[in-house]
Amino acid sequence: MEPDRYVYLCALSKVFAYQCAIGRQLMESFGGPEGVFSTPRRTLATVLHNGGPYLDLLFDPDLLEWAEGEVAWARSCDIRLLGLDDPAYPRRLAACSDAPLLLYCKGNADLNAERALAVVGTRKATWTGRESCRRIVGRLADMNVKPLIVSGMALGIDGCAHATALEVGLPTIGVLPCGLDEIYPRQHRDLAQRALEKGALVTDFPRGTQPVAYTFLRRNRIIAGMADATLLVESFQKGGGLITASLASSYQREVFAVAGRMTDASFTGCNELIARHEATLVPDADALPLAMGWISARQRRAVVQLVRPDDPPERGRVLRCLEARAPLSAEEVAALTKLDPRAVNLLLLELEMEGRVVADGSKFFLTL
Repeated sequence: MEPDRYVYLCALSKVFAYQCAIGRQLMESFGGPEGVFSTPRRTLATVLHNGGPYLDLLFDPDLLEWAEGEVAWARSCDIRLLGLDDPAYPRRLAACSDAPLLLYCKGNADLNAERALAVVGTRKATWTGRESCRRIVGRLADMNVKPLIVSGMALGIDGCAHATALEVGLPTIGVLPCGLDEIYPRQHRDLAQRALEKGALVTDFPRGTQPVAYTFLRRNRIIAGMADATLLVESFQKGGGLITASLASSYQREVFAVAGRMTDASFTGCNELIARHEATLVPDADALPLAMGWISARQRRAVVQLVRPDDPPERGRVLRCLEARAPLSAEEVAALTKLDPRAVNLLLLELEMEGRVVADGSKFFLTL
């Protein structure tokens, strides 16, 4: 009996796991995965040039037998197999030159949701990092933006992103650095199970693959590739989150970062990305959806209370003045509010640091 196309695709994915672009070229040249395996070795050799090792693997008589077992296992576990040309394959990822030839997906989440945000960061997350993650992800639900939250199911910021998404009703995708017969880390088995109910688990690794250093690097490209933008919440000077942010940038996707105090080593990576203009600063929970165009300034004002209950009266006067007449200079605000100019300068500085106003030259605008 002739194997179905997913057997051929699974076999091709194994051979070109680390050279996906070559496998993709072969499929395009020879009419899909079936065509590659029906092409004579001599013809394939002309395309692969010095690809002797690949040819040996492709013509290994055990390869298709392994692939048949892999496909049978996946289907018995309700795991979807998604090839690059499948409608359910994430279109954002397919646009990347190193996109996996095959994805294993368990769960029913729409991998092509209208909006998708990757949220990544250190495993050694601090309270500050976790709180920033919760505020930003939670705010997206409040604003009815409802993007798909993509992360790596790791400890720290990744886990916080998944857990918060589930708490506020956002779909979430956990991208694993191993096969779907294994949940890594083990501490997140319950979280992964909950994610399956309102999202999915995804990997490009076959069963039996153990998480090691290089599988995390491969996993990161899927996280970055599946999203419109990547948010780096907290990162030391080196870490997987920085690698994911770099990959997102290479895919021409937006990169955002949360800044931390210069004395906090766990925010060094974020601060350096922002300083090098490789990431856009996220000063508050509303800045990212506004920058992405997911909401307008008017929509933002509709869901944000202009004057907060804990704002002193002077702050309220400054904010309402800017709402009515911005852009205004500090001198104009002082004249209109009849407040001391020095007090107005200090108030505007505080509000700017909180991300509630922004300066353009000498003029101030509301960012609410």
